Amino acid sequence: LHYNLGKTLYSICEGKDVGDAIFLIASQINHGKELIKKDDALCIPVAKLNMKAGKMALDGCDHKTAYFYFLAALSSLPDDIWDSHYDLSLRLTFLMARAANSSCKYDEAELTLQTIRERARCLQDKLPAYFLMVQISIAQG
Repeated sequence: LHYNLGKTLYSICEGKDVGDAIFLIASQINHGKELIKKDDALCIPVAKLNMKAGKMALDGCDHKTAYFYFLAALSSLPDDIWDSHYDLSLRLTFLMARAANSSCKYDEAELTLQTIRERARCLQDKLPAYFLMVQISIAQG
């Protein structure tokens, strides 16, 4: 029920600025995470929706909510995402690490940043991850 409601709301609002309603839409769709993984046509749009909701939560300093949306976004993606959608993978993984760091989930942030260091194609793409690693090290003392 929640998933279908979210899908309906998403189809009505797709491409529009829905403001805070994005949290409702993403949350409802996320109830059907096992269905999202099975529908290749939905994986990327749902990941982008969750990324947008996560960014809005980060902008509002709600780091734990942002972490939840980024986690949902990453978990909805196919296994080959770094090959098929490199830019999305890079942005989403970095945002996830930022939200984990801001939520004091330092181990999770470091693991997420490790993925960037291993999968990023060039130094320019890795630099923000290195910078955040330094911030995490300083925060941990």
